[in-house]
Amino acid sequence: MMIRVEPLEKHPELVPLCARWNFQEWGQSAGRTREQTIEAFLGFIDPSSRQKAFVGFTSGLPVGLVLLIDNDLETHMHLKPWLASLYVIPEMRGNGLGKALVQAAENAARNQGRSDLYLYTSEADYYQRLGWQKFEALAGDNAGFVVMARRLVKLAS
Repeated sequence: MMIRVEPLEKHPELVPLCARWNFQEWGQSAGRTREQTIEAFLGFIDPSSRQKAFVGFTSGLPVGLVLLIDNDLETHMHLKPWLASLYVIPEMRGNGLGKALVQAAENAARNQGRSDLYLYTSEADYYQRLGWQKFEALAGDNAGFVVMARRLVKLAS
């Protein structure tokens, strides 16, 4: 299966779809409205923004999403940047799309000169298989979640 990952800024027409995926998966429970989510995603198509969204495609169809954002956890504002909102449509999971999306976000952070990347998840095993390390177990409202870190090594050019 051919997997292609491209920045959302190259596909502004996909903002509503990507915002819908994000809203349905996380936005409602976070107390955001659909409109606020679309507004946030419009920021990702600004080429001057360091915050990026990437879309995964197979057979020319959008099937997944990942974000590279400045912060994803209010209690951890000192850590930057974050990989967030990794999403692959259910029928396409298990085909390497998630891995390709994660790599796109890692490469973008590396290209921005970042040395580390963070995320938080309840699926630590998945990210450990992709080379991420457990950084901190969370408690309270985020019990069951773990902050993970990825050291970004400069690739030889």
